[in-house]
Amino acid sequence: MVTIGMLREWQRLGKQGIDEAGGLDGLARQYGVASGALRIYLRADGTLTKRAEDRLNPPGTDITLEMLREWQNLGEQRIDEAGGLDGLARQYGVASGALKHYLRADGTLTKRAEDRLNPPGTDITLEMLREWQHLGKQGIDEVGGLDGVARQYGVVSKTLKHYLRADGTLTKPAEDRLNPPGTDITLEMLREWQRLGKQGMDEAGGLDGLARQYGVVFGTLKNYLRADGTLTKRAEDRINPPGAEITLEMLREWQHLGKQGIGKAGGLDGVARQYGVASGALKNYLRADGTLTKPAEDRLRKHSVGPM
Repeated sequence: MVTIGMLREWQRLGKQGIDEAGGLDGLARQYGVASGALRIYLRADGTLTKRAEDRLNPPGTDITLEMLREWQNLGEQRIDEAGGLDGLARQYGVASGALKHYLRADGTLTKRAEDRLNPPGTDITLEMLREWQHLGKQGIDEVGGLDGVARQYGVVSKTLKHYLRADGTLTKPAEDRLNPPGTDITLEMLREWQRLGKQGMDEAGGLDGLARQYGVVFGTLKNYLRADGTLTKRAEDRINPPGAEITLEMLREWQHLGKQGIGKAGGLDGVARQYGVASGALKNYLRADGTLTKPAEDRLRKHSVGPM
C-alpha cells in the first residue's frame, strides 16, 4: 500500500534521488510496494502524478494564507532560484499541482490566490484610498509602480488596480467608495466654487488641486464644476432646486432693474417675493447694486443674449 508518508518522501527525491535508487523499480523494491502501484503516483523525472498530488493536497486545503503572502513577494527570480514551481512546492511541502492553482511561474498570483487574499474590495480601506489619492504618478513610480504600492500596503496587486491607475488617478469604483455621488459635496462648497472663476481655480491648481483642497474626489467634483469655473447643471439644480427656478425671462427683467428699481421693490428680498423665488436663489444671480452675477451673465450669454 502506498501511504501519504511515502508520497511526501518521494516528493522530495527528484530525478537524481530516483536514479540513485535504481529508477522507479528500484524505489518500489526499496519501499516494498509493487512497481505498478508506485508508478500511479510517481514519474521517472521525480514529479508526482495528479493522483499523488490530490492525495497529498486536496486542491487548496493545505495552501495557507501565510504561504500566499510569502509567494506574493517572491518574484520570478526567486522562484527560479528555488527550482521553479516544482522546487517551491517541495520547499513548502505542498503538491506542485495545488501550488500551481495559486502561483504562476512568472511570480504573479492567480485570480484564485488573489481572491483568497483579498475578497474583492474587502481589504482595501477608505484610509488607503485617501492616501493613494495623493500619491500621484511620481509617488507611485518611487515605490516601484502599482505592484510596489500593493506590496507596501500588503494588498493584492490586481485588487489595488481595481481602485488605482498607474498615472495616480483613482478609478470610478474608488471615487464612488470615497464619495458616493454628491453626498459629500455640500451646498456651501457649491456656493464657494460658484464665486471662484477660472482664475481662482487656476490658483488652486485646477480641478485636481481644488479637490485636494476640499478633501473631495476629483471625479465627483467634476460632476459639479467645470475647468472654466462655471457650475454644471447638476450643481445649479442643487443650488436652485426645481420650483425655485430662476428663468431666463427673470434674468432679462432683473438686468434692467438697476439699484433704484431694486430699492423700490424692497431690496433683493422684496424682488424675490415679487417673483415668487427663494431669496438665496435670487442672490446667486442678482446683486443689491442691480448688476448681474457671473452665473447670470453666463446663462444669458449662453442663450445668445446681446451685450449687457
